[in-house]
Amino acid sequence: MLTVSSRFLAALRGAHAISLVASIYRPSAPTVAIPVSILGGNLIADIDAQVRRRAELEIAFSLADPVNVQIIRELPFGGYCKIERGIRYADGSTERVQLGMFRVDAITWPELQGRATLTLSDRMAQIQDEALQVPYQASGLKPSDAIVALVQQVFGSSIAYHVSTTPASEPTLADTVYDEDRGAAISDLAAAIGAGTYFDNLGDFVLAPLPAGLGSPVWTLDAGATGVLISALESLDRSSVRNGVSVRAQADVTTAPIYSLATDNDPASPTRWGGPFGKVPLIVSSQSIQSQAVADSTAAALLKLRLGLSRTLELHGVPNPALEGGDLLQIVHPDGRSENAIVNSFEMGLDPASDITIGTRTNWRPDLQAAGTALRFYRGEAALRELEEVPA
Repeated sequence: MLTVSSRFLAALRGAHAISLVASIYRPSAPTVAIPVSILGGNLIADIDAQVRRRAELEIAFSLADPVNVQIIRELPFGGYCKIERGIRYADGSTERVQLGMFRVDAITWPELQGRATLTLSDRMAQIQDEALQVPYQASGLKPSDAIVALVQQVFGSSIAYHVSTTPASEPTLADTVYDEDRGAAISDLAAAIGAGTYFDNLGDFVLAPLPAGLGSPVWTLDAGATGVLISALESLDRSSVRNGVSVRAQADVTTAPIYSLATDNDPASPTRWGGPFGKVPLIVSSQSIQSQAVADSTAAALLKLRLGLSRTLELHGVPNPALEGGDLLQIVHPDGRSENAIVNSFEMGLDPASDITIGTRTNWRPDLQAAGTALRFYRGEAALRELEEVPA
């Protein structure tokens, strides 16, 4: 969760006034903030999307002001927008958090209504747009260093880089070349070291190991007189569930390919490999995985994620702008049941009357979260035979 005071969190549980501000930055003056009047909009964050943060912002805009017209029409060609939301306390002071530093993708305006709508994306959209013009040679680099280099080619020193992986302990890449898709290259390199990449709420680049455990809840959504939970909808859905993950890689052209298949091996699980659920694998190919151990750990991490997506909770509550994707919440239901769930996505309106809709994921069986899923590994040709790709 983003850093806020205890006063802020307490105020969310009672009647409070919100404070919402936005500034735009035109390409011709990228460091000069121009405040705008907010009429509405919404923010969407999703940790499963490569572009984690998207927003629409409705602002006051008049065609009668030629200066404003010039600024607005310049924004889609390299402009940015910063949005902040928080609380205005009774003493007149305010406390806000930054919701994002967004690239302006598009602008629309009805000519006679005095308003314009900005379509916004976080900086990963720029990474996706700036394709590799020549093949990128990652050979000789550590994956973390190669990732940072790919991002620096786009943003240079204009942003901060927060790297919490340990390049010194990573294998050196060999015969690793990426072409055209910069975003896909970054994702592949991150997967090889069990890490994730994204742009944070300040617009800075983050490269960090995937969380190994759930940790402690950072916020409680509870029902009741002083609670912040409005409603909850629970669902079970097999469409995103995989009970096996097959990882395929090759360290270099002189070595044999690496195959790893991790499967759900819990005899009590309805998603057990080869049980009533069937054999439903996710196939992942990587240029940057250099060893069997890394292939195994990648397959295991992806499998635990895919098994965990089978149960979801859609929560509606009082907006907490400090929430982040990946936060662990404690949920206290109206009947007194309590459970923990990870924030997978959320959508928050940018007006006083709106609530927040949070999509969370939990395992279909909470006991498996505590005990860990029982996995079985197939390696090399055994993995291929299990997938029935070569005869036994």
